[in-house]
Amino acid sequence: IVDYANDYPQGVARSLGQVTYAPLRSGSIPFEGREVPTVSMSSYSKARKIAGILKDWISGGEFYLSQPVDPLPGVGSGLKFKPLPAKGKKR
Repeated sequence: IVDYANDYPQGVARSLGQVTYAPLRSGSIPFEGREVPTVSMSSYSKARKIAGILKDWISGGEFYLSQPVDPLPGVGSGLKFKPLPAKGKKR
């Protein structure tokens, strides 16, 4: 659980807890004795559609899987988190 309204714009990296995907998709989760609304950061239905397309490409020989060309940078890479500027809140 991440507070995108306060912690994220402030660049505070903390986890408030963990829940499974099902409660998040339901629209609210119990948190500290009350129901808190949730929103998705991505579209589950679009992700499933894209995964299906990619599966068809791989099965049809139109997209080839290979060994990684280069590993993704890790913690020791020296790269720093650069937060995005906060936009105005929707009311």
